[in-house]
Amino acid sequence: MIKRPLLISNFASTHIAGSIAFLLYISLFLFWKRLPGTQGLVLYLSAYLILFGIVLLPFSQKADDSDNLAGTWFWGILFRLTAILTFPVWEDDWARFLWDGYQTLETGTPYGKPPETFFSQENLPAWSTEILSRINHPEVPTIYGPCLQILFWISAFLFPGSLLGLKCIYFLIEIFGWSWMQKHLTKKDFRIVFWFPLLIIETYIQAHPDFLGLILLSGVYILNKEKKRFWIAGILLGIACSVKVFAWILLPFCLLRTKRVPFLLGFVTAFLSPYLFFRIQGGVGGDGLSIFLESWEFNSSLYAFLKWILGRIFFDTIAPWTVGLICLGLCGLGGLYFLIHSDSDEEKIVGNSFLWFFLFSPVVNPWYLLWSLFFWIRSRDLSGIVFSGVVVLSYVSGKNLSFSSGLQLYENPLWILILEYTLVGLAFFIPRFSLKNP
Repeated sequence: MIKRPLLISNFASTHIAGSIAFLLYISLFLFWKRLPGTQGLVLYLSAYLILFGIVLLPFSQKADDSDNLAGTWFWGILFRLTAILTFPVWEDDWARFLWDGYQTLETGTPYGKPPETFFSQENLPAWSTEILSRINHPEVPTIYGPCLQILFWISAFLFPGSLLGLKCIYFLIEIFGWSWMQKHLTKKDFRIVFWFPLLIIETYIQAHPDFLGLILLSGVYILNKEKKRFWIAGILLGIACSVKVFAWILLPFCLLRTKRVPFLLGFVTAFLSPYLFFRIQGGVGGDGLSIFLESWEFNSSLYAFLKWILGRIFFDTIAPWTVGLICLGLCGLGGLYFLIHSDSDEEKIVGNSFLWFFLFSPVVNPWYLLWSLFFWIRSRDLSGIVFSGVVVLSYVSGKNLSFSSGLQLYENPLWILILEYTLVGLAFFIPRFSLKNP
């Protein structure tokens, strides 16, 4: 009798929060692409920050059973269906995904062939003209890992040239993953992750496949630490590492507490198989990735600061490879420190390792943070959670502002970078300072 009003209240709160969030996704569906420049930025940032606040509401609830599981699923799926029907704004990576899938389907491999070489080619599908015109940096070969290319190939086989088809494949994979994962998460954590706006917007509006990192690394951690299914955990981590390099951060932590032989057998098999497949098909090129590493910088923090410092010291332009190697070394030292202290709170330590990596990275796109989101939420890591909220400020760039801003296409205003990383820094240091000074 005492609990019934509480349950009704929590049931209502889930649906009230879901209704408000749904209206915000509808507003993005209806107006985001139609609003030019700064107006579109204001709409997106306002909607995202409100969604971010809504999704964190369960943190204020003490009882885990306060969340309505059916309501969490209902609204989470409704958010996704709305986002699937929303066309990407500001992002054109999806065009590369569709083209890579078509190239794999037609020639066996997408590697080593810049899209611009096909601009004048005849006998291409009717849909290819629009796709080719939208590809960003068409002079650069693809940089995406072999597991992603297999996913794009499946999409091209089932739904050639269809962005909607690719999003539907994302949806099926993600829902399948969460249907298993939900059994191993608290209801509170599940609602936060499942409703997280960065996941929904970057996956189903912008069409980035980095949700795979969230699903795979969550599965690896649960299977390796909690379920003791070491060889399956190894397979999932091998797949994740062949999707993007971020997954390698988790490998040392997995090897600390595992039966190494079955884990490594699954890992090596899953990691090498897609590379071997494309090698047989015609090659796995790294030329596109090398160009990306040499010339690309976006939303960087400590990397940019170190590059500026070294440039002042040597009075010359520092080669990106030099700065990159120094940052890689610092990441390694930080990772070693975190690894040594992993006994204290492993989820938090893994989350800190990802945070350290992103701070020294030359490129921090918003969707990259999906790879570490599970660890930040499970460990209640304030700095990581804040980072996943303010990272969308990186969309304030020359690409989305007027020409009068004087910014390069992918350049962020300095004040945006200072604001973003100051908030992350405060979220990192304040809890640690308050613990030392009760």
